[in-house]
Parts: sequence; structure tokens; C-alpha cells
Amino acid sequence: MSFQYVPSQFRVPQIPNWNPPDGFWCGLGVDAGFYGFEMYNWGRFLITRNLVSYSLEVDGARFTPVYSSINGYIFWQGNGYIYYTQTYGWVLCDRFPGYEPIEEYVWDENKEKNVYQGDSFWQISQFPSKEDAEVKIRGRGAAYEEKEKTLKAVWERWVSDNEFGEYEGKGGASGKKYLGLPRFRGNGTDYIRSFQKENGYYKYGAIHYAGGKWVIGEVGSDAGWHEGSEPSKSGSVTFKFCANKGSDAQGQNISVSLVDYVKGDESQPVFLGEVAIWR
Repeated sequence: MSFQYVPSQFRVPQIPNWNPPDGFWCGLGVDAGFYGFEMYNWGRFLITRNLVSYSLEVDGARFTPVYSSINGYIFWQGNGYIYYTQTYGWVLCDRFPGYEPIEEYVWDENKEKNVYQGDSFWQISQFPSKEDAEVKIRGRGAAYEEKEKTLKAVWERWVSDNEFGEYEGKGGASGKKYLGLPRFRGNGTDYIRSFQKENGYYKYGAIHYAGGKWVIGEVGSDAGWHEGSEPSKSGSVTFKFCANKGSDAQGQNISVSLVDYVKGDESQPVFLGEVAIWR
């Protein structure tokens, strides 16, 4: 996978239990839309797709984040909205975010007692801080006497204990993802794959594609060179020593195999700016 680290002053409205990092690993090409960053309570190092925050579920119904500010916070939308209010804090309500729900405690002549009336909404006193945590939310207003609902946080993601390397799918994500450039090793020498292709081919340090062959060194060199195939993450590749006809040059074959994934040293300009969000 190809990711580029972008230092950022990225700012979104506040998100409970989450602070944006100082930068993201942003996927390019076929990896566009994937983001890599660190977040301990969700698996330390994460790769996510399209979303840089968790979703919520209320009794199994999914709510996805919207990064517009409602009283300084993002909100979630699904079968209704979860948003922050000035009066009740976080609520689940079927009114559009920004609306302040109404609750009244009035005398009911028929029931001969005080009852709660007004909008039907649920108050959220706290947010779940990780995947397996659940919290109960209680009804307010016209829903005051209804059964509590269960709120949980969910996040399709790939996680790893290390920043660079293999990431395993969690929260419904399938397969594996990889962050960093693959580093190969042969006879004590490291060969790190380039970030971008050149003339349709990657370079792996001294390993490059030339004249229809994958080689180490220069074909036709008096000192000899090595010929093989493109390094593979699935197994070792042997580069055989070659020499000019009649040459006394000698050398050993080189077996190249994957060692790990590392951060590269290539860079390129990125454009930063501000975008106004109109609602």
C-alpha cells in the first residue's frame, strides 16, 4: 500500500473521547480514502476508510459522523440524529441538529399526577470509549417512561501494535492492510522499495529494472552484476551472479526476501488551505 504522511493543522469540531493527531498517513492511488493514525483505545495504530472517527449504534441502528459543528461538536446521523445541545448535553432526537428539545413536567388531569411531556428524545450522559463498551441512555420528554436504549461505538478499521507493517481487520473490516515501504534483505544488504514508480517500475535500492531484466548493478560491468526478478512479499527471490564472457570476475548469488516495513525518505509538496463549510 502507498501512504504519504501529511503534517496537518486539520481541525474538526470536538469529538467525545478523541483528539485529532498532528498528521495523518493519507493513502494515494488505489489507497485513496484510507487514513493511518494512532489511537490507543481502538488498537493503538489504525487504518480507516473514509472516516476519521467512530460511528455509533443505538439498539443496533447505525449512526455515521458528520463533521459540521453543532454547538462546537460534530453530530451523527441515522434514524434520527445524535448531537450536542445547550440544555441537555448530548441527545438522540428526530429533530435536525441545532434544535433544543423541549421537556415539560405538567399535571395530567386524567392520570391525576404530574407527567413529562414535550419532544420525544433520549439523553446521553456519557459516550462509550472503546469498541466493546456500552452505555444506557434514558428517555426524556414524551419518551420519559420508555425503556432505556443501548449506545455503543463501532469502527471498521485495521489495527496494529506497530506503526509500520501488517494491519489486521477489526470491527467488520476484512483482509489485511500494510503501512510503510517493504524492506527486503539479501546477503546483509537492505533493499527498500521506492514510494513511486519510475517508468512503470519500482526501485528497491540497488535493485532496478533495466533492459527487460531485474538487476543489481549494471549489466555488462567488468565487475559483474546480478539478475533475478522483482522482489516479492510472498517469498524469496534469487539474483544470480553474471559476468561478461571471458571475464575472471567472481561473485555469489544473492537471495532477497522481505524483512519488514519502514518509513521512506521521499517527500513531495502538499497544498494546505481552509475551506468554509456551508449548511
